[in-house]
Amino acid sequence: MVPERQKPRNKNAFTQSGFMLELSLLQSTPTLLIAIALFILLIVFYILGYRMRLRKISRSKDHTVDDLGAINGMLLGLLALLLAFSFSMSNSRYDTRKELVIEEANNIGTVILRTDVYPDSMRQLLRSQLKDYVEARIAFYQAGMDAEKIVETYLKGSAISSKIWSTVAAYAKTDNITTKTSELIPALNAMIDITTTRRAAGESTIPDSIMYFLFILCLCSAFLLGYDVKHKVDWIVMISFSIMLSATVFTIIDLDRPRSGLIDMDKPNKKIIELREMFK
Repeated sequence: MVPERQKPRNKNAFTQSGFMLELSLLQSTPTLLIAIALFILLIVFYILGYRMRLRKISRSKDHTVDDLGAINGMLLGLLALLLAFSFSMSNSRYDTRKELVIEEANNIGTVILRTDVYPDSMRQLLRSQLKDYVEARIAFYQAGMDAEKIVETYLKGSAISSKIWSTVAAYAKTDNITTKTSELIPALNAMIDITTTRRAAGESTIPDSIMYFLFILCLCSAFLLGYDVKHKVDWIVMISFSIMLSATVFTIIDLDRPRSGLIDMDKPNKKIIELREMFK
């Protein structure tokens, strides 16, 4: 039976066999591009605020404008709080994903080892299927940000795991020794269940609404800081502020994306790649 496919609404959406994966515009935009755009906009809003202050001073009779020190302090405090909150969210999600990958590698390894208690014919059949399953799980991560490949490799792994389950279940009905089955089935069940947990953790990112609010707050802070400049613009301060703020946002987004960026999941996924050695 040919898997059902639907035409995606955008290039980052794909549907197959009821499994829908869709990335939002923010999630599909490269992290570096977001950081560069934010850096440029911070400078633009800073200069815009400075020029608006100059215009207001030139129109004012006493050539004075209210001091915004208290407002800027409050706004920067709110910005720092939101940055810390966002960083904490992305870091906790990264740690969760890393732990789940290692847990999955352990679960698969346990199933492979417990096939040794079966007769050679059954053992070879299960190991052949498990080898294909390991390759499917490796391909699932290596699919990167390609929505179509992510869905296809995930479904391929699910199909193989169902085949393994059917093989073990069929053998359990004919084997009088229940010890073998009682040892393997719980481990096999854990191996299958962890894929859903890992998928959910991978799709759980910082809500776009929070990120957009963070961007708006960054730009508002830059605008008011520029508006509060009483003399000439200090380019060193302005550029340093823009670099540090955009770099912080870059780190937050990069942590929140396990499939792309500088902070990836390559090291934890090596534990699954190392499972290939168990079939030699």
